[in-house]
Amino acid sequence: MKFWMAAAPLLLGSLFTNSVLACSTAAWSRVENPEVTLFARPESRCTGSCGLRIKLDGTQPAYVEDNTPGNLADDVVSYYARFHVDTTWLNMNDGQRITVFASNASGGTPVFGLQVVQVNGKKYAHIFAHRDDGSQVAANSAASELSDGWHTIELMWNAASAAGANNGSLSLALDNVDNVLTLSSLDNDTHAIVTSQLGVISGNDASVTGNLHLDAFTSQRTASTATPEACITYSQLFSDIPSWHTFYAWIQSIGYASIASGCTATNYCADNTVTRAQMAVFLERGMNGGDYQPPAGSGNQFADVPSNYWAVSWVEKFAADGITTGCGGGNFCPDGNVDRTQMAVFLLRAKHGASYTPPPASGTMFADVSTSTPNAAWIEQLAAEGITGGCGDGNYCPTSSVTRGQMAVFVQRTFDLPLRN
Repeated sequence: MKFWMAAAPLLLGSLFTNSVLACSTAAWSRVENPEVTLFARPESRCTGSCGLRIKLDGTQPAYVEDNTPGNLADDVVSYYARFHVDTTWLNMNDGQRITVFASNASGGTPVFGLQVVQVNGKKYAHIFAHRDDGSQVAANSAASELSDGWHTIELMWNAASAAGANNGSLSLALDNVDNVLTLSSLDNDTHAIVTSQLGVISGNDASVTGNLHLDAFTSQRTASTATPEACITYSQLFSDIPSWHTFYAWIQSIGYASIASGCTATNYCADNTVTRAQMAVFLERGMNGGDYQPPAGSGNQFADVPSNYWAVSWVEKFAADGITTGCGGGNFCPDGNVDRTQMAVFLLRAKHGASYTPPPASGTMFADVSTSTPNAAWIEQLAAEGITGGCGDGNYCPTSSVTRGQMAVFVQRTFDLPLRN
């Protein structure tokens, strides 16, 4: 059996570093739900510049597909796949399972795959394979637990050598430990791999929420002898934000996602207040990815944001997206501080879209927010979605200015970014 690897190796971590295909899924033969629930983003990376982020949204599938095996001259009857997976941000109930990897034969006939299963509050890898008659056999064990953080998945599948031989097999190596799960004596001699899919393929429903992160996919004929790529080590980004800082993990999160840079070359300045112009940058990058650059600004939209203002492009894109109409009188007030009331509106519009309207306020969630408080419905919805718990003592502090440290928490929670401890 000759060695085979795709002509353009499908390595998510390295593929997305290409200057033309930066944070792109263009090299895959098919993308299900691009830019709806599936994103190639730098904040989702384990290695390289970008990884794959799947946002769980109802029952929609969202995956990338590789059809390279089906384009080969001879059948792929021995197949190896490797990728990294992080289920930290995936919310499931006990007994639920989603298929995150699947290989198929001609006509889409399922051959084998891997599921994430939750049991007693913990997530586990679960492998399954199909026999020639269509029946399925599966395996999982306590040894296949997927604790929070990145894990390396390696799957090796073999078709049976002949009819009646019943010697097909499937094995899972987890984090460089071989044969954590195995299936053997498979009657699957008629199967050959044509396509492979990676993402959220099936099994999700409205109760499965959050995000799944995937990276560094390898697809080849025989098992790799190379050590799987190590994940990035997230060291301290800013000299004024040590690991014991209150907002360390959240500032690291938006820093490594390239959503925020520091206030100087080395510092973050967590106690500084956030201006409206800075907020435009934070949220546009949160919506579009850390490598996003808006179209050039004209300087004609707001009287106080001329064409030479440092954030003119971000401010005008912020308005074009319907997140704000300015501060009144044809102005944007770019250097004005963002208070917690304004922030609630900005965050929820950025998350749900410009047309979003929250449910009516009850006036009972915070002691200092009644039904007559400006934007009370937005404030209560922000809390209902777990983005804020208030400012303490049962209050929200609607007129208080937002600091850069607090904003890191709000942005990380709004866009479900991985924490970088």
